[in-house]
Amino acid sequence: MSERKQKFKDYKLVIAGLDNAGKSSALIALRQKYNFYERVKNLKPTIKIDYSSFKFLETYRINIWDMGGQAKFRKIYVSNPIYFSETDSLYFLIDIQDEFKFDEAMQYLHDVLDIYRGLDYMNDVVVCFNKHDPRFKNDADFQDRSIMLENLITSQNQDMKFKFFHTSYYDISSISKAISYSLNKLLSLEQISKKLKFIVDKFGCNHAILYTDSGIVIADHYKETMDTRAFEEIISTKINDDLEFFQRLKDDNVNIDDRVSITEEKTEYVKMFSVSSTEGGNIFYVEVSMPANMINEIKIELEKFQKILETTFT
Repeated sequence: MSERKQKFKDYKLVIAGLDNAGKSSALIALRQKYNFYERVKNLKPTIKIDYSSFKFLETYRINIWDMGGQAKFRKIYVSNPIYFSETDSLYFLIDIQDEFKFDEAMQYLHDVLDIYRGLDYMNDVVVCFNKHDPRFKNDADFQDRSIMLENLITSQNQDMKFKFFHTSYYDISSISKAISYSLNKLLSLEQISKKLKFIVDKFGCNHAILYTDSGIVIADHYKETMDTRAFEEIISTKINDDLEFFQRLKDDNVNIDDRVSITEEKTEYVKMFSVSSTEGGNIFYVEVSMPANMINEIKIELEKFQKILETTFT
């Protein structure tokens, strides 16, 4: 067992932000995928730091440092930069619903970024405007808040790189996409992305998405004519359904080769792939939304996907 652990490459992911920014809630939602609302509702503030980890593709051990956001803990972190040393990826969450705390959040972000400047941190800083729940998606006030904060952060920190996301534990896809952004930088995905694009373009699909069995979006491609509203209303909902489905398969220890779902509006096809490597076995799922008359062609095309996955992950 100890020899196996030594094979994993450690990756430190720090999640910081004020208290009540939703850091721990987001992580619970990402891990559990369903039936987590009662647990989130009864959450107590994180005491100092909550450590957790998960395996990513049987190669990496992602070590998450969930930094408690209460003022007394923030003072400890800022006074001891060692907490932030050897960080591979920094996430900073801001409660987009609580505009009265924006100034405090900006000051804490400024303090944290100063520490990372001293540590020569070179990767993107991922800022999540959290609690941007689905009911606020088209709210002009929330959009203005996000634009204001994004402009403020980038203008005051032109020496650093940022990536911004809107996240909510009511929309698991938003959290998955945010976390996937950093983890996917560990991979070479050119062949996979090219293949998904080919499938969508050639067969007139709405989308094609590659997941790990733990719910990380490895790669995806969407119909280019799909507007932002269609993406939010259709794709995000579909990703949420997929993530819950894959989590239930994992929890119930169920294996499937493929699944077809047909409605009047669309046909959805899910295929499972198993890829073995020297580090162990990885399970992937490809989900494609397509015209009903393309199902047989898609099945044939996806048979070629096994080799691409093996080339990428072995």
